[in-house]
Amino acid sequence: MAFNKMMHPRNPYKDKPPDFGELAQKYSEFRSHCFVAPNGKLSLNFRSTDAVRSLARAMLHNDFGLDVELPSDCLVPRVPQRLNYVLFIDDLLTLNGIEQDILGIDIGTGASCIYALLGAKQCGWRFVATESDEFAAQVALKNVCNNGLGDVIKVIKVREDRVIKDIVRSHGNEHFTFCMCNPPFYEEEEAETKFVRLEGNAMENKCYDVTRRAAPRSATIGRRNELSVSGGEVGFVGRLIEDSLMLQNSVKFYTSMVGKKTSLNELTKKLKDCANAHYAVSTLSQGRTQRWVLTWSFDPNFKLSVAPSDSAPLKVPLPSALSWWPNECHSQFKKMLSFLERHALFTRLGDRLLQITYEENEVGDLICEATRNTWSQQRQKRRAERSLMNMETQVEPERKRARYERKDEGVTVSMGVGDGRDSLSNDGNFNACTSLLSKGSLGRWDVAVQAYLPSSVYDQSLVRFRVTICCAEKCVELRWIDGSRHALHQISQYLKNQLASFSRA
Repeated sequence: MAFNKMMHPRNPYKDKPPDFGELAQKYSEFRSHCFVAPNGKLSLNFRSTDAVRSLARAMLHNDFGLDVELPSDCLVPRVPQRLNYVLFIDDLLTLNGIEQDILGIDIGTGASCIYALLGAKQCGWRFVATESDEFAAQVALKNVCNNGLGDVIKVIKVREDRVIKDIVRSHGNEHFTFCMCNPPFYEEEEAETKFVRLEGNAMENKCYDVTRRAAPRSATIGRRNELSVSGGEVGFVGRLIEDSLMLQNSVKFYTSMVGKKTSLNELTKKLKDCANAHYAVSTLSQGRTQRWVLTWSFDPNFKLSVAPSDSAPLKVPLPSALSWWPNECHSQFKKMLSFLERHALFTRLGDRLLQITYEENEVGDLICEATRNTWSQQRQKRRAERSLMNMETQVEPERKRARYERKDEGVTVSMGVGDGRDSLSNDGNFNACTSLLSKGSLGRWDVAVQAYLPSSVYDQSLVRFRVTICCAEKCVELRWIDGSRHALHQISQYLKNQLASFSRA
């Protein structure tokens, strides 16, 4: 197993892959699938589903004390990858100071119930684990009971077209801390090209197909509902986002694993349209596989991501016109801040201001936030303004108006702020459409439509970053906090251009 160095720093498999020799001595089932490689080391045939299953069972029992049944026609969890996700959520909880009474929802827990078992065993969390497949739900419940975790993990069979909304509302006395999900990322038609059908409801990947350049290196067998879903992962996570819009802060924060990077664009666009939601995208790496975690919350104070400690800041050289005697550092900082306010942070672009707001922390750094991109493509904007002015000076020729059939409709819209709940049912966003036969005219209908969608009470953050004035190095450091890293690179270039004019000012 080729575990790379980008794994979670607290993952025990990062620097120490499983010791096949030790596992073979302890577990006879695993030993039966091992062989001695030409280099003299014990190895495993990862193209054998039975071998992969025996390895997972041995790792779970040896490293976590978990006795887990893994049916032959169900997905075998890759333990390091699953542990990465659990540790990621644990980091978010620690970052936000949440240490007690943690209750999570594991959506689509599968027969292994792996996330709930690891979260309960390693972190002491409670779980509601949902599963739409009857057989998988029964095995998951058995795994929970066999490990003595029935008091902290509740396995619930749900309908296939339900995601999270009904679960939260049926537990009205509970406050959920988070939800986690590792959805199937294949669409139903796509799965037919990636997998071959076996007996029953099982499917197997084509890791033996040597004609495929990117053929999988290990065997995967799973039930159809574990491998594919209507709309793929975009459709499934999209439905989770829709449920979260109605539930809002009934769940502290929402997360989902994403298997395709191309899916992130559609999902983040959907989140941008959600009132009051802010989100972050994080990367999980293990072995030869990279996955992404999409995290969002409706609590504006909830921190969604942590900048990697090894992420180098962007440095913007300061103009030589400034003097840098040690006793003048504080005054120079204020001078630079005033300059940035006038010429960089609040420079007028057309009829809009550069929307970067900041607050000064206790050590003198600036915590900045940009809500939209108003710093790039300035030349194009100036050209567009000149073109618009030229067009306004030209006389527009009179045009004949086209005639269309007209239909009069009356619509009343009330926009407000709030958490998305109505005062009668407390059910979140709602809509209603009723039609009645018109009393005044025969054959006509009166239609009434009512809908409630909460307006956003704050702008979605595009990027958040820290600005530090380094007097000794004569530069400004920009350190990413969360949001778009590309936007931060654009801002650093913008600041370089603006500070270049400081000497001439």
